[in-house]
Amino acid sequence: MAFADMMRKKISMPAHLMYDGCDDDLFEHFSAVAQRLGVYTAKDYADILEFLVTRWKVEELTGLSAEGRKAQDYVCGLPLRIRRLEERAQGRAKQTTTIPFSWIFNQQVRL
Repeated sequence: MAFADMMRKKISMPAHLMYDGCDDDLFEHFSAVAQRLGVYTAKDYADILEFLVTRWKVEELTGLSAEGRKAQDYVCGLPLRIRRLEERAQGRAKQTTTIPFSWIFNQQVRL
């Protein structure tokens, strides 16, 4: 249940606090560029989560309470859910815009 609780609350990347004094959405913009370039993608996130579910044998746990089974179903279904979300995001990514990044002298970067 702790694993499911952690995943429901989302894991915040340390860089989510990035701020350049100009762009209030800097981390979101940076993340979009990283995703587009394949640096760290939703696929990577799903792969890591799938690895942990397998390594910890979450699907094989027995004797769980109703709440525990619900948490188990949630965690075990997350990798597929994340992959589906990524597929939808890829479709939207084709309609990208550009924004300036201050640390590269306001050069326009495609999101």
